[in-house]
Amino acid sequence: MKSVYRSAVIAVCVFIGFIVACKTSPLKDVRETELEMEIKKYLAVDDSAPEVFRVLMMSDRYCVSQMKYAEKLRRVDDQGGDKYICEEIKKLDKIDDTREGIITVWLFPDSGRLMRVRPKMLTYLVETDKLMVEDIQRWNFTTTEKTLQPTQFDVKYRIVLRKTQSDDEIMKEVREKLKGKTASH
Repeated sequence: MKSVYRSAVIAVCVFIGFIVACKTSPLKDVRETELEMEIKKYLAVDDSAPEVFRVLMMSDRYCVSQMKYAEKLRRVDDQGGDKYICEEIKKLDKIDDTREGIITVWLFPDSGRLMRVRPKMLTYLVETDKLMVEDIQRWNFTTTEKTLQPTQFDVKYRIVLRKTQSDDEIMKEVREKLKGKTASH
């Protein structure tokens, strides 16, 4: 009888320990670690990649990685613009989702300024597609040579949206926006 009682106590202690362990190692931390590994993999330089640049856009991070032509072509840093894009992404953080898109860019060979920007692969979220085009249009490029090479290339975007509000907060925000729109008409 004592051994049955002792086994039951041990089983309960193990069960409680398991529950406590689960609460102290939240699933969110695991997801964040997986996300960090995925980001490192995405931004790693890959000479065989078809695109010249890869861009990661998040509400708290904006990263650009150059895959090729590093000795011929450079993107001019724009920290203010990068912050602006992060703020715009923050407005879209209503869902947990990751989207990818590709923009094709043509440059003037003598100045490195943008000549043309065309979406090649859309994310199928109008807001993120618009943001990708808006982002690339602010880019400037430099070169060490007299003429810029390449003058046409692709930029691959990955936009990571993370839900930061509860459903109730989101609904309240949407209702306030709708009230503002109907009040102005």
